[in-house]
Amino acid sequence: MKIVLVALLVLAFFYAFYSGVMVIWSYLEVSGAVDRAWEEQGKNGASSVRAAIVKHAADAGVPLDDRLVQVGEDDRSLSVRLRWSWPVVSYQGEKIVEIPLSMERAFAKP
Repeated sequence: MKIVLVALLVLAFFYAFYSGVMVIWSYLEVSGAVDRAWEEQGKNGASSVRAAIVKHAADAGVPLDDRLVQVGEDDRSLSVRLRWSWPVVSYQGEKIVEIPLSMERAFAKP
């Protein structure tokens, strides 16, 4: 019984470590998607940047709900706000436990 308990604790530790690494990976991929979208579509306006962010994130394997991606612009800057979550535990396609993530960026227009 003691061996089973220790094995389960070790397994839980490694799964928690794996989940943490995947959350960091997700954040870095979305950050890269935002930067690429700004570089490629920054001159075309907020809607083009928003669409590019969603596309680049999906290409990287991070599904973003496009309703939670907000891009606004004024005369001097473009601001990006987005929220997403990384599923830690899911069952039959339902997310049971997830880690919420968010990002805010502002870019000065050239």
